[in-house]
Amino acid sequence: MAGKPFHLSIVAPDHSVVEEDVVSVVAPGRQGYFGVWAGHMPLIAALKAGLLEYETPSGDRHYVTVSGGFAEVQGDRVVVLADAAERAQEIDVERAQRALENARKALRGEVSGVTPAEAVQEMERAVNRLRAAQRIGKA
Repeated sequence: MAGKPFHLSIVAPDHSVVEEDVVSVVAPGRQGYFGVWAGHMPLIAALKAGLLEYETPSGDRHYVTVSGGFAEVQGDRVVVLADAAERAQEIDVERAQRALENARKALRGEVSGVTPAEAVQEMERAVNRLRAAQRIGKA
């Protein structure tokens, strides 16, 4: 049985990624993944890079990669202000695989001008993008 719908907005600095009614959201909080249903107590949570999943009233599951940001939860809506976000169906798998390989090279010291911390962040973004594409059968 589907829950009561509420509104989900996911916004990146350069565009709106999702504006949709949903029945549940699972987001990558800095303290761990958390879930939201309609009527959830209000909260503001910092997000880490990860995979945000939501379910529509029709039962369809959708995936969005986020690269940090914040989520604000109110009883009838969730607003995600993401540092970067991308729907799973929009992911360029070959580009994500290249980014993962470049990050691995940077960690091995084969690429100059990239700190280990930057390489780890890029690796996390690429892995999350590939995971999202895999969830919808794209990778």
